[in-house]
Amino acid sequence: MRRPVVRLIGPPKADGEYVALSDAGSDEEIVHLHDYERVYRVPGLYEQIVQGLLACRSPQVAADALTDALTALGRAPSEVVLLDLGAGTGTGRVGELARGIGIPSIIGLDTIDAARAACLRDRPGVYRAYFVGDLAAAAPELLAMLERHGPNALISAGALGGTHASSAALVNALGLLATGGPVVLTIDERWTRAGASGGFRTLLARLLGSGQLRLLRRSRFQHRLSTSGTPVQYELIVAVTGSPRDFDGQADGAHATTRYSALPVSRRESTLTIADAR
Repeated sequence: MRRPVVRLIGPPKADGEYVALSDAGSDEEIVHLHDYERVYRVPGLYEQIVQGLLACRSPQVAADALTDALTALGRAPSEVVLLDLGAGTGTGRVGELARGIGIPSIIGLDTIDAARAACLRDRPGVYRAYFVGDLAAAAPELLAMLERHGPNALISAGALGGTHASSAALVNALGLLATGGPVVLTIDERWTRAGASGGFRTLLARLLGSGQLRLLRRSRFQHRLSTSGTPVQYELIVAVTGSPRDFDGQADGAHATTRYSALPVSRRESTLTIADAR
C-alpha cells in the first residue's frame, strides 16, 4: 500500500494535533494524530509521521535506559522476559529495539486490535506473544495469561497517561513482576506532575516512597515535536521493583488499595483478546 503525502496541522490552526493525508490527485483527508485505527492501516505511516516528521525519541531512549539498567543490575538480556505495555506505540518499535539488545522473550500488550494487527504485519516475529486487553480493567483471564509467560521486566515508552494506559494499568503491570525486576517508563511530564485522575504524580510518589520501586534514574527529555513544531517534554523513569508491601493509598483515579493490586471492576467492563504472536 502506497503511503500518502503528510502535512502536519496543529495549534493555532487546529484544536489538537492532526495530519492531512493525500495521494496524487485526491483531496486531503484530515486525521487526528491519535486516530490509530486509521493511521495504523497503512504500513509504516505511523513511523513516517511520529518517528520521522515529529522526531519521536521515546522508544530509543527507553531501550537505551533498559540496557543501562540491566548492566547496573548485573542482568543478562538473555534472561529477561520483557512486558511491553502499550506495544502498539510505534507498531512494535520498542520490541524491535529490545530484540536488538539481546532480549529474546518480549510480551506485547495494547488496548486496540489495530495495534496488534499492524505490529504483526510490520514486525513479524518480534513478540513471543501479543495480547489485546486493558490492564486497568484487570480481567482475570488477561492477568493469568500474562503471568504464565513470567515477565520479569517492564517497559512502557510513551504509552502512559492521556488517551493511553492509566495509572491503574501500571499498578497491575507492576504486580506481574517479582522483586528485582527492572522498570523503564517514559511519561509526558504533564502526567507526572498531575495527581488527579489521569495523573501519575501521586502513584509514583507512593511507589517510590514505600520502597515498592527503587529509583535508578529520573530525567527529562524531548519526547518529540508537536504537529505545530513545539517540543513535547517527557520524563524517563528507571527503577527496580523492591519488596512488595502494602501501601495506604491507591492508583490515581483507580480503586486499588494493596501492593500492586489487581483492580476490581465488573466483568463487562473488561476487554480481552488472547492471541499468541508466534
